[in-house]
Amino acid sequence: MMRKLGNYILAGRFQAVFVTSLLTLLGLVIPLFSYVFSGLVPAFVTLRLNAVAGMQVIIGSLLLVSVITLLVGMNPLVAVALAIGVWTPIWLCANVLRVTKDQGKCLVTAWACSLVFIILMHLLVKDLDIWWTDWLKLWVEQVFDAEQRTLIEDRLLKVAPLMTAMVAAGLFVNLAATTLFGRWWQASLFYQGGFRKEFHALKLPRVLILLAAAVFVLLLLGKAPQGSLALDILVLLLFLYFFQGLATIHRTVAVRKMARGWLVGLYLLLLLLPQAILFLACLGMVDSALMQRLTGKRNDKSAGDD
Repeated sequence: MMRKLGNYILAGRFQAVFVTSLLTLLGLVIPLFSYVFSGLVPAFVTLRLNAVAGMQVIIGSLLLVSVITLLVGMNPLVAVALAIGVWTPIWLCANVLRVTKDQGKCLVTAWACSLVFIILMHLLVKDLDIWWTDWLKLWVEQVFDAEQRTLIEDRLLKVAPLMTAMVAAGLFVNLAATTLFGRWWQASLFYQGGFRKEFHALKLPRVLILLAAAVFVLLLLGKAPQGSLALDILVLLLFLYFFQGLATIHRTVAVRKMARGWLVGLYLLLLLLPQAILFLACLGMVDSALMQRLTGKRNDKSAGDD
């Protein structure tokens, strides 16, 4: 089915715009559906064809969804928000991956887009705790009845200082997962084994390890309280290295020819125990540091031989 859908999308810009718009409109009924899947087609088209084709799909989908939402009496700004907040960053990530064929650089691009969100929030909002508290209260009033509000409000208000980091992490995971899924889709149709090869070779820049270490020091010194810019950046770094940890596990299973049940168990663990994300992030940091060290030793040896 994915092959037929992929061939249909690549048959022309109208087909790609139609599928993107359909996924977006379905998201008006199932909100997460639009957020997670509507950027998949622009990513796939960009990866398979080029940047211009991907942007044509985004602009066409923006116009079509805006017209349809206007006709049914809904706010067309939904399409604008998706185009700016989801489709364009995914298009950027897909372009980086298409040009470099390096999933590490793609993930860093997605991380940078999410970092921009964090920095803008800290620059533009005077008191983020109050700002998120007001939004959470408004959401609770619209969703829950009077009997449930008090209990739920008390719990939600405790997470208000973490909301900036959580939203940024959600944005990053969406950008990264959508682009990587688009790459897997492309590889399954045209480059069998290409995604696996790239994913196993995933490597993040050394400077990010140094940044994480610096923030950890601030945290230990009590200089990174909840809601601070430093802690928000650290949370985002943990999700970035979570993908490095996943790549490490996949590579280890492949190299040691272990049973695929290990991977099934890993993903079940992540579903049942989300705290395992922290373990994988730490594993990713260790693996990244070791890879950098081994690369440095090989470079030194090569220089000595010369």
